[in-house]
Amino acid sequence: MRRIRAPKIVLTADETMMSRYRWGIFVGFSTCLPQGILPNWFYFSVFSPPVPRKDGRAVYADFGLRVVEAVLAEEFGEDEVAVVHPRELEKVAGGGESRTEIIGVSGHDFLGINPPSSEFVDLLNTGPPYNRVKFFELMQKPVMQEKTVVAGGKAAWQLADEETMARLNIDYVHLGEAEITVPKLFRGILEGERLPKIIKGRESNADEIPNIRGATIHGLVEIARGCGRGCSFCTPGMQRLRFKSVEHILRDVKTNIEAGQRSILLHAEDVLRYGAKGLAPDEERVLNLFRRVASVEGIKSVGVSHVALATVYHSPKLLKAVSEICYSTLDQDWLGAQTGIETGSASLIARHMRGKAAPSPPEKWHEIVTQAFGILDDNNWFCAATIINGLPGETVEDVVASVELVEDLKGISSLVVPMNFVSMRGSGLNCEGTFTMAKMTPEHWQLFGACVDHDLKVTPKLLSKYKNNNKNSKGECVKTWLLSTAAKQMANALRKYVGKMKRGEPPTERREVSKWLNPEIPDIK
Repeated sequence: MRRIRAPKIVLTADETMMSRYRWGIFVGFSTCLPQGILPNWFYFSVFSPPVPRKDGRAVYADFGLRVVEAVLAEEFGEDEVAVVHPRELEKVAGGGESRTEIIGVSGHDFLGINPPSSEFVDLLNTGPPYNRVKFFELMQKPVMQEKTVVAGGKAAWQLADEETMARLNIDYVHLGEAEITVPKLFRGILEGERLPKIIKGRESNADEIPNIRGATIHGLVEIARGCGRGCSFCTPGMQRLRFKSVEHILRDVKTNIEAGQRSILLHAEDVLRYGAKGLAPDEERVLNLFRRVASVEGIKSVGVSHVALATVYHSPKLLKAVSEICYSTLDQDWLGAQTGIETGSASLIARHMRGKAAPSPPEKWHEIVTQAFGILDDNNWFCAATIINGLPGETVEDVVASVELVEDLKGISSLVVPMNFVSMRGSGLNCEGTFTMAKMTPEHWQLFGACVDHDLKVTPKLLSKYKNNNKNSKGECVKTWLLSTAAKQMANALRKYVGKMKRGEPPTERREVSKWLNPEIPDIK
């Protein structure tokens, strides 16, 4: 094994986060699936192959890791920080002669308890989710026990318990944004200071966020942080809304283009509100952003991570103008995004997420959702929307309202994905407030069945879009056929349960599933 000069700091994530995911970034949600549906070798070679590496460093990485890499490179020098795939850890940081002192680990769902991991495991009952399995595999590597380990990222809250940290051999957990506090934390560790085990980061201003120094998974580029709508269960919704300048965004875009990316994914909680001072979009700033990004040499397509249904409903002309810029200047004829329905109940909107419908009142939520999806459909957008079971205070009438809303979305070209509410008050699924399938009523199963029924009718159209995107790529033909075949098999497996769920009955026996939902956190020595 050829030794590569080790930096003082290595950043990594488990294998489920270190892939370009065949057929698009949203295939990354397949890493939430439980083991046992597909052979591991097949899944990690076809669906989630590892990112390419050069001299041990990952050519593409999660955007959050790239930001941490940039702030640490400013503090310690570029040669002293490396983003490394788990398969290269021993080569880069292992051995007694290694200079590496700290390994930073990022994750979106370390323990596999966030939605959709928890309900995939609960529903399919074949084993723990890939993300949990691969995180534990990472932590059991000998090199992880030789160094100081710092965990952070979106799922850091799952590990912010000293008993859990001790079992997993984690020295520090960093919560929240990294730009201001992570360099101080890492400096303190290297200088031997006594530090608290759990550190909460401070929010940075937009001008304190550095440009990335390496390419990201599928060209994801952050354009804003926060949301401003204030949903009580949503971490981004409670963050202060900040926007990066167009010039800053373009530098991150060009970093990805120089690394061979040809598609860019603009990321914000609501891309259509880029530059807004309130809830109303600043249309000219949004359109200027899309024009400038689309004009960067080498770009073939631009994607959008998230849009808010209320913004689409209140600003249909803006959505149309963004679509026209992309379709007329780039090699694409459709756009996709994630969005949140969350509930069909006006009372739950009023209680937990009044800002979600704003500037309209919560009572208009049903209309906002149905009309917004019609607008998205008219402009050839294909979205994946979440809807949540078990929100605090939910009644039977609230669930029935969600069923009725899903039924009213028949014919729209978007997926509706049911999620179970997960409380962040603890580090497991047995913490207060978390909703599991053991708690589901007949009405919840009716909602689940309505969503699956809707999605099964939409999936062929989505697969057709993927096939058309890859029709000129000989190397992708076989892989696209494999995706299509696997999707059809899963659809056939689900189809036989739809009628049962829509009658309010669980599709399978649930008694043994708890062994995968709350497995022991292993002792790692």
